[in-house]
Amino acid sequence: MLAHLFLRRVIKKEKSRGPHVRVAIYARHSTDRQTTSSQDQILRCEGYCEAKQYTIEDVYFDEAFSGAQMENRPGISNLLMGAFDGRFDRIIAEDLSRISRDQADTANFFKKMAFLGIDVETITEGVIGELHIGLKSTMNALYLKDLSDKTHRGMIASVLRGGVPGGRTFGYEIVRAFDGNGELIRGKRRIVEEEAQVIREIFGLYSTGSKLQHICTILDRKGIAAPSGGKWAPTTLVGSRIRKTGLLRNTLYKGVVTFNRMQYRKHPDTGKKLAVLRPESEWIQVPVPELQIIDEKEFDAIQAQLDERSSKVAEYRKTANLRSAEETNQISKTRIKHWRQRQIKSSGKVVAVFAGRLRCAEHTTTITASWADRYSCKQKGCPNRAIRYEELCDIIIREAMRLTCADIEAHYGHEAITKRRNDLDKQIRNAEQRLQGKRDRAAHALNTFKVNSDSAELKTWFEDNTEQMRLVKLEIARLKRSLEEIKAPANIADIHKRFLALISRLQVWSREPETVSQLRHVMKKYTITAKWDDSDLRWHRTCEIEYDFEAMARVLGKKK
Repeated sequence: MLAHLFLRRVIKKEKSRGPHVRVAIYARHSTDRQTTSSQDQILRCEGYCEAKQYTIEDVYFDEAFSGAQMENRPGISNLLMGAFDGRFDRIIAEDLSRISRDQADTANFFKKMAFLGIDVETITEGVIGELHIGLKSTMNALYLKDLSDKTHRGMIASVLRGGVPGGRTFGYEIVRAFDGNGELIRGKRRIVEEEAQVIREIFGLYSTGSKLQHICTILDRKGIAAPSGGKWAPTTLVGSRIRKTGLLRNTLYKGVVTFNRMQYRKHPDTGKKLAVLRPESEWIQVPVPELQIIDEKEFDAIQAQLDERSSKVAEYRKTANLRSAEETNQISKTRIKHWRQRQIKSSGKVVAVFAGRLRCAEHTTTITASWADRYSCKQKGCPNRAIRYEELCDIIIREAMRLTCADIEAHYGHEAITKRRNDLDKQIRNAEQRLQGKRDRAAHALNTFKVNSDSAELKTWFEDNTEQMRLVKLEIARLKRSLEEIKAPANIADIHKRFLALISRLQVWSREPETVSQLRHVMKKYTITAKWDDSDLRWHRTCEIEYDFEAMARVLGKKK
């Protein structure tokens, strides 16, 4: 099949030779701050093509995508599809680094284009050859490495000046401050006393021997939200013993910033960043006494308690003391070997994005896999029988590409959603009024029964009232979470962009595990309709997709 594709491509190229060459323009910029960068590149490439008398067939671009990897860029994916379809004979870019800064990706892209007989030409270097691939891609890779080193050094310098890296930490809020030159000072934090009190309570409960699940239950009953916004979990408190994560292990609470614990490496196959623990000797710790919430002695005592209460840690330490240096080195090598094997291992069974969710519009029954990548309605004689897997992918992708930001906005503006929001608002107001009423009754009781405040009946009444207030608080928290889920997200454009990027990745590989997993959260049902076309005497099928827009906001609305 590849040989046939190559011959077809060569024949097309021979026909296209003449005074005009069909070209595709590709542009890319890395950060969302460079809002006009891709446009400037396209304009410059258009001027270059006009001077060369090239005929522009297609324009592809990737906005705010890093050049370190090609896997997740919809523009370059569409460019590859256009190349395989024979839409153009040459690719024009401003510079080779616009295509990729990764040596392997650049070489692989060039090999594919050479196989298809498509030239790659840039304004800076001219027609790209093997020499450019070897030298320029090496320079681009070195640029990425140098940029990474400079960024890391800048973060270390900020930490040494007393800054706190990363996002918001439970117990603190980010402070916006400016230096004498009017520039933003990054890393400034301030204690949030309400959350600091919760941290002190957690440390106090743990020091008295309370179990992790018991602490989580107490916090949930009080209506205190976890750092992530949901319920408390034991892992939130203890995290990882090796990585020193978790609320109880966070050294910032004793007034010390710990930085440089993790190193991030890019997986060669998926392009994803993987965290690798650095040796403890490379960690950087800087005192910040103004951010101390827990006394240092109390914090250190808790760390000792964490180790003692971990049976695995105790067992490991007992056996570690009996090992020789050679045994320790061998165990370390085996652990690293197994870690590498886990990175290469497949994530499990890969299913189609529409598996188990196809419906026949005519018979309202499910469409299931029948044989050899064919899908059929259960009803005999139905036109939706023996549908090819590739055809289903095509019609689903075509329909998904039609989704617009206006469609997402229309969902949140729908009458039913608006009614749900109004109902939840009303329920929240009623619950808050009930809570205030219970508080008022408690205050009235205190003022009325000052003399008999020690009576058993009054104590029982206060305990019942307190329990009822706790339940009302939990109800208010639940209602507010439900209301937040059906509110229109502020970043609809970003959500829509990420959704289209996933669909573009689905076009390149319809069974890519991560893409399929995310889209199965977003697209819930596919209804297939078949209509007979008398002009070409065959069935034409269309698809109607049922979206879960709340899940779309949860899965694709997070900042990356």
